Amino acid sequence: MRAFLLGAAILALGACSDSNTDPTDPTDPTDPTDPTDPTDPTDPTDPTDPPTQDEILRDNDEVASILAAHLRAEFPVQLIAADLSKGIYPEGFTLTGTGESGLEYSGVGAVGGLSFEFSYFCHGDPTPGDPLVPCDGLAHHSHFTLTLSGSQSMATISMDGIDRLSDWEIRDIALDKARFRGPDELSLSTAVTTNGELASYGLQATAAYDQVRYLANQTIPTFGTINFTLNVDRVRGDDNRVFTSTALLTYGGNAAPTTLVIDGSVTYNIDMAAGTATRL
Repeated sequence: MRAFLLGAAILALGACSDSNTDPTDPTDPTDPTDPTDPTDPTDPTDPTDPPTQDEILRDNDEVASILAAHLRAEFPVQLIAADLSKGIYPEGFTLTGTGESGLEYSGVGAVGGLSFEFSYFCHGDPTPGDPLVPCDGLAHHSHFTLTLSGSQSMATISMDGIDRLSDWEIRDIALDKARFRGPDELSLSTAVTTNGELASYGLQATAAYDQVRYLANQTIPTFGTINFTLNVDRVRGDDNRVFTSTALLTYGGNAAPTTLVIDGSVTYNIDMAAGTATRL
């Protein structure tokens, strides 16, 4: 009897062992169709399928191109925010409220495929805590909160599913030399084609703007920096890579180039007029 039970146990154990190597078993750790399989080459977190250096460099090039297009497309957005801070409402923008004080403005607007919701107020003195003043073009600075959604295109890159929240302090608006600083959050979807091969990107970014300045009658910044922290989901063919990255944009002035440095080591020249990036 004991021999019979032992034999049955061995058979049962053998059956369990066989199920652990069953490619149709969704819990099989070597099942290539299981997204948690540590040897699955389609798993973007698979430690046995790390990206090559060429893939990393190509991803960097494409991320730089996306950021360059995004930044070029945002210049009109920033200039609209500066105009609104002076009480100038472009076509397509409407004031919807002024708050209890009459000096806390809110509104909506649209440009192309982008929808705007915004609120702002102004101070007449750079000292923190000074009273609110009318946003009439004479204020020293504004505090401007902006929500954007929709889609836009720049150069060869189309950006969809844009969801953006900016919380800027805009200084020197009375001098027509708008200077931006503050946090920004962005998510978007896009695609980039390199050497005939398409790559799809989902990008989430947090950014800190510091002293990004426009000179009077200029439509491109000439000074300042933007620090980005990026979360990227890239699909190229059947290869999926999920990664984080950092990027530092420095606007050039006095004939100095505008540069973007990814992960502190890969530098790009940014053509801000065209919205394109070239690795140096």
